[in-house]
Amino acid sequence: MNNISCENIYKSFIHENEEMSVLENINISINKKETIAITGPSGSGKSTMLQLLAGLDKPTKGNVSIDSQNIQSLSELKKSELRLNSFGFVYQFHHLLEDLNVFENILIPQQLQNINASKDSIDKVNHLLDDLGLTSRATYLPWKLSGGEKQRVAIARAIINDPEFLFLDEPTGNLDDKNSEIVQDLIMSIAKEYDMTLILSTHDKNFANKMNTIYKINNKTINEV
Repeated sequence: MNNISCENIYKSFIHENEEMSVLENINISINKKETIAITGPSGSGKSTMLQLLAGLDKPTKGNVSIDSQNIQSLSELKKSELRLNSFGFVYQFHHLLEDLNVFENILIPQQLQNINASKDSIDKVNHLLDDLGLTSRATYLPWKLSGGEKQRVAIARAIINDPEFLFLDEPTGNLDDKNSEIVQDLIMSIAKEYDMTLILSTHDKNFANKMNTIYKINNKTINEV
């Protein structure tokens, strides 16, 4: 997988029987191993753009393609396989399962791939725990973790299946400055180590500036900054 592209994308929603346009005439192309930031004011459509790129939402008009194949032409099973095997997702809220410990939360995507807790899987989780400074927290339940630690667990869970593309929706939005900087540096380090393409939506200018390319959504359109 080498490329995700948007061609003449329009996105609108129906609100109180009225159609509201969010994105219009969006054309961008993201290549393998690029790091991309999508910026813009609150409510401008950053998260919507991310969901369209990941095939989590359908455009009202236009095509989102992976290596020239329209995502929406894929069956639901193929789209699910794509998201499980090739895409990783990190959100502003960590969405950890509260009754599973750190190790078990990270292991979930492997189990969804029908991979049992083999030695390889266990070694992989332990490697990520070490990389993200979480080894001493492996048996902790989420309620015992700080906000920054929870987000690091979410990142480990997102990359356990070696995704080619990592989608990050305001991943540091709920963190204080210190933890935000730690998580940002970890994300950049992981992208380099694992040869991943990063697609980030953020209002944090410092984080955006760490990416190779910055796009800004304004007045429903997107332009490279």
